[in-house]
Amino acid sequence: MWQYKKIIPGLILTTIIALISIILSNYITIGAISISIIIGILIKNLFLKENHVLLDGISFSEKNILSFAIILLGSQLNLNSILLNYKIIILIILIIIITITGTYYIGKKIGLSKNISMLIAIGNGICGSAAIAGLSKILNSKKEDIGISITTINMLGTISIFIIPFFLINIFPIYNNEQMGFIIGTTIQAFGQVTATGFIINENVGEFSIIIKMLRILMLGPILIIINYIFNKNNDETNTKIKIPFFIIGFLLISIISSLGIMPDQIIENMKLTSKLLLAIAMAGIGLTISLKNLFNQGLKIISFSIISFSIQIVFIAMIALFFI
Repeated sequence: MWQYKKIIPGLILTTIIALISIILSNYITIGAISISIIIGILIKNLFLKENHVLLDGISFSEKNILSFAIILLGSQLNLNSILLNYKIIILIILIIIITITGTYYIGKKIGLSKNISMLIAIGNGICGSAAIAGLSKILNSKKEDIGISITTINMLGTISIFIIPFFLINIFPIYNNEQMGFIIGTTIQAFGQVTATGFIINENVGEFSIIIKMLRILMLGPILIIINYIFNKNNDETNTKIKIPFFIIGFLLISIISSLGIMPDQIIENMKLTSKLLLAIAMAGIGLTISLKNLFNQGLKIISFSIISFSIQIVFIAMIALFFI
C-alpha cells in the first residue's frame, strides 16, 4: 500500500498540469501535449530539486500512464472510413518507409545517436508525439532525447499550420484539393495540426487530409513491431523470441474493435478523451524529468537536423502529390 501512496503526490501534479494544458489548448494553437511537456520542463528547472517527494509519481506517469495512453490511441482509428484506392495506400506506406529510413540515415550521418535519429524519424514519418512516445519505450530512450524530439516535432507541426497553407495557396497554387489534402496528411505530425491546416484552406482539403492522416496513424502499430524486432532481436542471444510490448498489441486490438463497431459510440468517444488526458499526463511526467542544461548541450544540432529533414520530406511529398495524386 505504501508503494502506491508514494506515487500519489507526483501523479496529482502531472494530472493538474495535463488538465491545465488541455484547457489552454482550446485557446492557443499549441496542442495539449506540447503545453504539458513545456510546463513540466519549466517546473522541473525552476522549482524542483534533484530528490523530492514527487519522483515516484512522475516516474509512474511517464512510464505506466504512457502505456495505457498509447493503447487508447487506437480508438481514434476507424478502418471502415479509410476507403482509399490501392494506389494511395501504397504511396502512403512507401512515404512512411522512405521518411523514416531517410531521416534516420541523415541523422546518423551527421553524428546523432541512432536513438534520437529514430525518434525524430518516426515522429516525422507517422504521428509526432504519440509515435515518439511509443518508440521511446521500445528503445528505452533517454528522457532528454524524448523531450527534445517531442518539443522539436511539435514546434515544426505548429509552424506548419501557417506555413504550408500559405505556400499551397499563394506560392504554389498548382494543387487541387485532394493533392493539398494528401500533402498535409502525409507531412504534418499531429492529428490536430493536420485538421487545423487542412481546414484553413477549405473543408474538402480538411476532410481528405484527415483520412490520409488516419492511414498514417494506422501504420504506427506495425511500424513499432518492425522496429522492435530490428533493434531488440539481438539483445538476448539465448532467446530467439521477440517480445512485443503489450501497449502495441493493445493499440492494434483497440483500433480493430473501434472499426468493427462492437462497442457503443459513447464508449469509443470516452476512450478517445481518456487517451488525450493520459497522454498529456505522461508528457507532463517526461517534462518534469528534463534538465534544460543537458537539453541545450545537444539541442541546437537536433533542431537543425529536424528542420532540414522535415523540409526535405515536404518537398518530396509535394512532388509525389503533383505527379501521382
